[in-house]
Amino acid sequence: MSENEDIAVPFIRRKQKNLAYFQKYRPEIFQYFSDYQPTHCELVITPGRDDVDLVDSGRSVYRHLACEYSRNEVSRFLDDYPPERPLQSMEPPFLKPSEDARFASRYVRESASESSLTPESFRGYFRGKSFPCVIFLGCGLGYHIEALVEKAELIDAVVFEPDPDRFALTLFTVDWEEICKKFRQKGRSISFCLSTDPSEDNIRRVLSSKVAEMVPLYPYLCTYFNHLANVDLYRIAREVERDLPVVGANWGSYDFELRGFRNVYHNLNLRGAYLKPYLGSESHLPVAIVGSGPSLDDRIESLKKNRDKVVIFSAGTGLRALLSHGVRPDFHVELDADYMIYEMLTDIRESYGLDGIELLCTVSVNPLVPPLFERSSFYFSNEYYIPALLGLHADAIPGCTPTCTNAALAIAFSIGFRNLYLFGTDYGYVDKQRHHSMYSVYGEKSASEFATRFRSETEAQTEARPKFEVEGVNNRTVITQSDYYTAKRSVENYLQDRLKQGLTFSVRNCSDGAVIEGAEWMSAESFTQQFSGASDADRHAAVGSVQASIVEMPDLDARVLVRSVVDEITMTSNGCLDILKGSRLAGRKDLVVVCNQIRDFVNRVGQGSGRQSHIVVQLMGWQMIKGTVQRFLQVGLCHGLAHEDENLAPFLKHWSDTLKEFLRLLPGHFRAVMESGEAPQNDDWVTTRLMNPEPDWAIPENI
Repeated sequence: MSENEDIAVPFIRRKQKNLAYFQKYRPEIFQYFSDYQPTHCELVITPGRDDVDLVDSGRSVYRHLACEYSRNEVSRFLDDYPPERPLQSMEPPFLKPSEDARFASRYVRESASESSLTPESFRGYFRGKSFPCVIFLGCGLGYHIEALVEKAELIDAVVFEPDPDRFALTLFTVDWEEICKKFRQKGRSISFCLSTDPSEDNIRRVLSSKVAEMVPLYPYLCTYFNHLANVDLYRIAREVERDLPVVGANWGSYDFELRGFRNVYHNLNLRGAYLKPYLGSESHLPVAIVGSGPSLDDRIESLKKNRDKVVIFSAGTGLRALLSHGVRPDFHVELDADYMIYEMLTDIRESYGLDGIELLCTVSVNPLVPPLFERSSFYFSNEYYIPALLGLHADAIPGCTPTCTNAALAIAFSIGFRNLYLFGTDYGYVDKQRHHSMYSVYGEKSASEFATRFRSETEAQTEARPKFEVEGVNNRTVITQSDYYTAKRSVENYLQDRLKQGLTFSVRNCSDGAVIEGAEWMSAESFTQQFSGASDADRHAAVGSVQASIVEMPDLDARVLVRSVVDEITMTSNGCLDILKGSRLAGRKDLVVVCNQIRDFVNRVGQGSGRQSHIVVQLMGWQMIKGTVQRFLQVGLCHGLAHEDENLAPFLKHWSDTLKEFLRLLPGHFRAVMESGEAPQNDDWVTTRLMNPEPDWAIPENI
């Protein structure tokens, strides 16, 4: 054996050992890297040297000192984050009295009642002797990861690497099994987030998806280890943090999900029809998606002039604004499950009528809403697990959340429309006093008794929402807020995904608010010039093609579906209770470990989870409760780690006791609500707004 072959043997054996480990415990990594051949990176092992190097595209990364550099980097990291220095990130949630109208929200708020923390006293999060979570930005040759897990205790770790070449070389250099052994105890975890597409957009989306799984450790208690001071990777990580509203939009809550699931139960019993997507051929007839952004009032004339040549989908509160301007849409899209939607649409019907408008709504919409229209059909969103539970996952449409404009765009696209124009999709505003069309329910031109009362009821909440600035069209800056920004980012991601499918389409932004990447801004004059070849007959034919995609709902036994979800929620609640009862909760590390254990248990579904129910039932149960569990963990982790030592124990005991009480009552609460036999019009769960106290449930007086 030559000298070069001899020094390579330990590295080759280490790769074989790593592949054997990944084949057994992380098969997805094994499948990708077992035969992987790096294209631009190579490991350099030099005879006579005790250290190695990584060469990337002909350039030395470590200057033959990979081990030494990595160990020094770890020492600097530990110096920068001493145990006594609190971690700085977002402040904890401080829940308001108004946030306890319903069962779960009241318990979440009560769990924080023993906290002595205030916005003024918050100094950061005291981690103690362990790191709650470390995100390694870049794996290099892995030596820094190996060194840090040897020198410090990590509860949760994420290895993020956007270049598969580099991760492939770590198979030669570090023993991943030994690293992962550090995380085998309950409540500890290490995960790998590896991007195979080096584009910046893909890196951002992969990282965004990963950190969304880590809530609530992210964004409060995560520490970045930026290996090799990678400026671009760190910038992307910070940009992902700016998308925190998008992460927050996906939390949900048990109270929110329960309302929608109760509506699903009623709507299944009432039968009806649903939109089956992808049946029609592609059409380039102009289609307008209309929201209620403030620029709609300035743009409405161009839409009115061409009404007979364009198919119009109104979205949510855009309907009243359109009708006020004398424009009657072909379709109206709703997704909100709240009783308030019924109140809004009833008020619109009394003022303008709803004849000639076809409703497209989620199956979780309030069951009193569809009868308001002459024609109505459900659509299914693949962002939720209800379609899978009903056996209709193949008919679920991507991109339908979080707002009605997102849903209308995705629905139109799924039908086959490829020439779309976005009106009133401002996702921001210039004047704080005019955040919607003046003729929407939020605008001063809507003078009905309901609209006036609605503005009075919601004005304070609207004003209190945090605002921030984003880039607007025509080199302006506009003000936005989390729900608008989330909707904007969702549109942008949706359009990027359609491009990746290789589809040919045109989406133009005919609103004067925020820039929408992928939807070029279009002036009113340019919009009018689009219709030289369109006709009213074409429009009617297109509307007819949509109606041809409507099919009858299947005959499903809603009671059987409900019972299966009741059983799943009972199992999950009992599992979380067992974790709490069997765990010590005497300090900061205990708190992080327990919360991580609960998070892992709730999120673990499918093969290997130990759950016995069908996978779609598991996912439905997860959707029902994961948001509220995350809220409990958020309160516990944030308030707990922000406390000084002398105030920690009383808070932890009360938080734990409150969570246990909630988990004990949860299955019975869900069963009582879902198995009620009231008809929709007599069901208080249907005829009560989510913001109002919930009916028919006696929450213990001490809560």
